[in-house]
Amino acid sequence: MGENSRAFGSWRLRGGRYEQPGLPVEVLAEFARYERLVVDVARGLYKQRHASRQRVPRGFASSFSLRLSDIRRGSVIPVLERTGVDADALFDDRDAEVFEEARVVIQDALRSIQEGSGIPRNFPPHALREFSRFGRSLRGDEVIEFDSGSPDAVVYTQAVRRQIQEQARLDKFEIETLISGQVVGVSADKGVFEFRLTRGDKVVLGHFSSDDIVPDLKQYLDLSTMAPTVAINAVAIQSIDGEVIEIQDVLSIEPVLPVEWSDRLSELHDLEAGWLDGVGRQVSRKVLREVESLLLEFLDEQVQRPYIYPTEHGGVQLEWPYSAGEVTLTVTVDEKVEAYSFSKEDDRESDQTFHWRQLSEITEFVIGGITEYAD
Repeated sequence: MGENSRAFGSWRLRGGRYEQPGLPVEVLAEFARYERLVVDVARGLYKQRHASRQRVPRGFASSFSLRLSDIRRGSVIPVLERTGVDADALFDDRDAEVFEEARVVIQDALRSIQEGSGIPRNFPPHALREFSRFGRSLRGDEVIEFDSGSPDAVVYTQAVRRQIQEQARLDKFEIETLISGQVVGVSADKGVFEFRLTRGDKVVLGHFSSDDIVPDLKQYLDLSTMAPTVAINAVAIQSIDGEVIEIQDVLSIEPVLPVEWSDRLSELHDLEAGWLDGVGRQVSRKVLREVESLLLEFLDEQVQRPYIYPTEHGGVQLEWPYSAGEVTLTVTVDEKVEAYSFSKEDDRESDQTFHWRQLSEITEFVIGGITEYAD
């Protein structure tokens, strides 16, 4: 193995063409399909853990690369190595092995399908298309053995692939996942609640099987759009495109923003028109929702909490003051974010205007300023 490489599972190809020495050239594309499948599944696992994120970190896909380093005898045994493992620095400890976990999830899904249990809930729906493509080169008398002799061992055949293709065409898919949004209605006697999704502002119906979850749902209940954003660990019905259709059961619920952050937004929400010596527009719920989206992004990227102030014109200002400079964001009523940074050492200024949905670009601006000015 290379100095910066490590084995990534093991394969054994048996039957048909693989009973002869060497690897048929036409099956080389299979390894590229497998690499794409692992990345797709890993992306889904990452998003399941980070419900507030709409994207994976930059460089996510490029941090994973497979190389065919050897072909051994014994039917055909290709040796796959993962290269560039130093890129694990992109992730925190919880996510450092997400690609290895994706490999196991793929094999668990194959085993579940073979046993007649269907695709597991934790398999990311968006990866089904790539899953159905993998194994395209297999012929009827050929199989792929994964991790033979280990607890994760499983066999992949043309028949299993047909089952994947059939299930990948489903319009709806049951999955265990994290969903962020607001609790806007609870009917304890019927075992149902209403949940407004953070993405798209759609309200979906939710069910719960345990009465123990009722106090938590009622704790975060608010009929207004200023209900605190929470993350629900749930069994949900989801479309193949990742849209949540219905929540089947609630496993746990917890707030997404720290209490002091959400409390500050509630304080701004309660300000009445004329709060600034008879002037000062009221901050709308729409602006506060945009600010909350930014704060969720900052929290996910481990950006420290800013000072949060209302502006005279109905916007919200976020400030990060330091001895060497400052970074400021102003969220306006017309969906803009005015970003500004200033160096106290050489009077250097930088300013940009974004649409509030450009979360990653705004976060990059803030992190760049904080990195430069922080003590």
